[in-house]
Amino acid sequence: MTPSQEPKDPMDTLRGVVEGMDLTPEDLLMVLSSVVSLKKRKEDEKKGNKVITEKIYLWENSKDSYIYKDGRTKGGNYYLRIYCRDTKKVFSKSLRTSSQEEGIVLGRQMYQETYGKLQRGEKTKSLTTKELINKYLEIEEKRISPIPKTGITKETWKQKGQYLRMWERYVVEELKMGNTKIENIPPERTREFKFWVLGLEKKEYKDRGWSPDYINSTISEVKRMYGQVGVRDKFISKSLVPELDYMKKPPSTQVKRDILSVDEYERLVTYLRTNKYLKPEGSSPLEQCKRSIFREWIGISYNTGMRPKEILGLKWGDVSINISDTKENQKIFRLLKVKSENSKTGKMRSVNSPVGRRLERLKKSYQDLGMECGPGDYIFRNPTYKKQDKNSPYHQVVFTNRLNKVLEETGIQEELDKTQRNITLYSSRHFYTTLRLQNGLDIHLLSKQLGTSTHYIDQTYSHIQVETNTERITQGMSLIKTLEEE
Repeated sequence: MTPSQEPKDPMDTLRGVVEGMDLTPEDLLMVLSSVVSLKKRKEDEKKGNKVITEKIYLWENSKDSYIYKDGRTKGGNYYLRIYCRDTKKVFSKSLRTSSQEEGIVLGRQMYQETYGKLQRGEKTKSLTTKELINKYLEIEEKRISPIPKTGITKETWKQKGQYLRMWERYVVEELKMGNTKIENIPPERTREFKFWVLGLEKKEYKDRGWSPDYINSTISEVKRMYGQVGVRDKFISKSLVPELDYMKKPPSTQVKRDILSVDEYERLVTYLRTNKYLKPEGSSPLEQCKRSIFREWIGISYNTGMRPKEILGLKWGDVSINISDTKENQKIFRLLKVKSENSKTGKMRSVNSPVGRRLERLKKSYQDLGMECGPGDYIFRNPTYKKQDKNSPYHQVVFTNRLNKVLEETGIQEELDKTQRNITLYSSRHFYTTLRLQNGLDIHLLSKQLGTSTHYIDQTYSHIQVETNTERITQGMSLIKTLEEE
């Protein structure tokens, strides 16, 4: 072979091809990688699709759903794939069976449960009523805040739970659908809920029955739950929300809570002053202190009209003397500052009331046990030995239990039972409001004292204004009055 016929070096040939093309080694590497990738893809196409194998359509005339096996897995189970043409969404899930016949049956069943959700844009995951309630309460718990108007209180959150457990009980016991997904409960089946509640037996106050307010509050909470979680989070559509009708009731402007009569109140406070109550035989100094504290609680709550929660949140630093009062009134009256975080409305206000001497006696009761009453200490502080140095405020239930006991001891409870009245700690606020209106206090001034609106006072206590203004209402009616007297 002559020198001219000698084979060329492949690298020389490659250099000749790229000569003058301004290519770097990195450029050549990228070209080679693309060639390798393309060659591998062609080989895979020849071998077939290893991901979707044994593909079987659920229905012969439809190509939007089928079961298949995943060639990448070793279990050999079938999977379901659904494609929604309306929303362009794809649903895929393991059927957990390697049997073709069982896979088709399970696939068709799941298709019927899922395709409608895909069409409506809902989540394919379903919830039972109990799961919905738990999810909603978890969200609501995050809204708990000690600052008024910025969230809800822990008590409100607990009340929401009570309302919704009533709904869960209805779904389980009456509808027999405790394990049914919420989208599969026919909305029209729930229309009788209010009547079902009315037929339940109450554990307490059995003679009163279930109030329309309670039933309507329950219905309102159920509707809010379905709206805030069910619909908004796309577990169901609006058309699947339970149909619930509120209880109808005639409008009423009567006081919603029962109150003591003036005579009953006088009997109560008189009894609380006696040694029989304050220092019963065999009682310890601690128990005598607790009884003295309760006596002042009654006096302060009935003379301020404050909400129980507001009183329990008062500290000694919230008490001051009104410098504009006379020296005599400065011995009797005190200004009580209700801070915004302690007020139901979220607004700070001052309450002017004749509780000066009561506060002094209360302070002495604590000091007798060696407890200081500094500006940061609660006025109604638990004096139990283990809590004396912890500045722990009283809980309402403690005073509620003592109230119930003294009502029994004074014989007042017997009269309350005859007239079907239920006296609570909150009754003192209504008692205060009623007496102030009966004595002619201006409604605007009263609303500032109570921390409520004039509209609420007018709607709730308007009958008192009519009852106490006979002369003004009959002014100019002398002729009619004369004829009535003849």
